[in-house]
Amino acid sequence: MKQTILLVEDEKVVRSLMCEVLEKQGYEVLACAEPKKAIEVSMRHPGRIDLLLTDVIMPGMNGRQMANRILEMMPGLRVVFMSGYTENVLLDEGLIDSQFEYLQKPFALKTLMQKLVHVLGPPQKTVQ
Repeated sequence: MKQTILLVEDEKVVRSLMCEVLEKQGYEVLACAEPKKAIEVSMRHPGRIDLLLTDVIMPGMNGRQMANRILEMMPGLRVVFMSGYTENVLLDEGLIDSQFEYLQKPFALKTLMQKLVHVLGPPQKTVQ
């Protein structure tokens, strides 16, 4: 069974590219442009969500606030934050903490895949 990633990224081009890459690597991707939509999707999705992969700075609600809301419904959900800000700045501002994984933007797709394998293990491709 494919692992499911809830991807939250407000930049359309970045979201589309990441979605395409993740699907080619064998993940099921639930892509959202904003935190409120991601919370709705997480409540309505009938299957398991294995990972929340989210930008930190977004309009309306930051990634940490959204992650906290989703984690209330799905304790133990793994989370990877992404941002153009350095990890130290985000830690100092309280937007992330060391219990979560972090990817500094821009990142190579290879770096993204290495992070996902570190957090989830190798993608589980379905046999056709």
